[in-house]
Amino acid sequence: MPETSVLPFFERPDLSPFLVHLTRNTVDADGYTAYENLVSILGTGEIRGSTTKSGYIKGKNSAACFMDVPLGSLKYVLNESNTAPKNPRYEAYGLIFTKTLAYKKGVRPVLYLSDSELGKMGVPADELWRVVRLEAVDGTGVNWVHEREWRCKGNFTLPKNPLAALVQTTDDARKLRKHINSDPDFFESIPGSIIPLEILCQGLPYLAES
Repeated sequence: MPETSVLPFFERPDLSPFLVHLTRNTVDADGYTAYENLVSILGTGEIRGSTTKSGYIKGKNSAACFMDVPLGSLKYVLNESNTAPKNPRYEAYGLIFTKTLAYKKGVRPVLYLSDSELGKMGVPADELWRVVRLEAVDGTGVNWVHEREWRCKGNFTLPKNPLAALVQTTDDARKLRKHINSDPDFFESIPGSIIPLEILCQGLPYLAES
C-alpha cells in the first residue's frame, strides 16, 4: 500500500488520510458520558465493536466503526439532528487514526447494498458486518453513504500512541491532558495530541459547552 504522503490528499479536499471514530454518551445503559467513554477507550486501549442491537450491525459479529470524513467537515457530521441530546448518533469526542494503520489492522470500507442486492450477491453470514443498507437515494430511503463508513470485525486495538484524541472544548482538552499526566498508568493508549473540535470546526452551534 502506498505511503500516506504519496496519495493525492493534498490535491483533493474531499479526501482524507485519516479515519475518525466518534463516541457518544451511553448514560441510559451505564451512566457514561461521551467524554467518559473516550477516557474508557484510552484506558483499555480498545474500541469495542458495536452489535446489531447497539449499532445496527448486520449478522452475528460485532464491528468497530469509523468514518472517512475530512477533519474540517466534521462540523457537518456533528449537526443538530446527529447530536440530539436525548438520542445522539455522535458527540464531539473521539479518536483519529491514519488509514495506513487502520488498513493494516483489518479496517475496510463498508459495502453499501440494498436488502435485495445483499440476497442476490450471497454475502456469507460471517461477513455481514461489512454491509450497510442502502435503499433509495432521493431522500425517502435509507442512505448513510455520506459517512463513508469503514469497519473492522470485532474490537479494534489502539496503538500505544494514537495520532490524536478529539474533544469538544478547550476545557475538555485541558482536563484530559491533566488526567493523563496525573495517572499515566491508567491509560493503555496515550494520544500524541488532543484537539478541541470547537476550534477545528470553528464553533459547534448545536452543542452546549461541557
